[in-house]
Amino acid sequence: PVGPADFQAFEQILRDVQAAWSAQDLDALRRLVTPEMVSYFAEQLAEQASRGVRNIVSDVRLERGDLAEAWSEVGREYATVAMRFSMIDVTRDAAGRIVDGSPTERVTATELWTFMRAPGGRWLLSAIQQAR
Repeated sequence: PVGPADFQAFEQILRDVQAAWSAQDLDALRRLVTPEMVSYFAEQLAEQASRGVRNIVSDVRLERGDLAEAWSEVGREYATVAMRFSMIDVTRDAAGRIVDGSPTERVTATELWTFMRAPGGRWLLSAIQQAR
């Protein structure tokens, strides 16, 4: 069963993933997410680099995390959590000008984050879906 310690881990992963994303730190992301998610983040960061912009997410706060589903497969445990979080989300160009977002206004997102672990292991982020 997924308990309070797991939800603390999920919240920490949310914060750490956003910090690694903002720092464009793929090595940090590799410690937090599955290889498939590393590829996804690398593609997104490459697209930003191609457009000459950088997205920085800060002051991330988990407002609510609700377990949507938890299951086991051979040698793996999974949990999907509806993560409602707020943050400062700003995209800047190479000169530092804001092209999207606000440095002062918080935005809220709700996404389904799926976490995976080997039994007794630590959770890794394995998928993100936009909430419908």
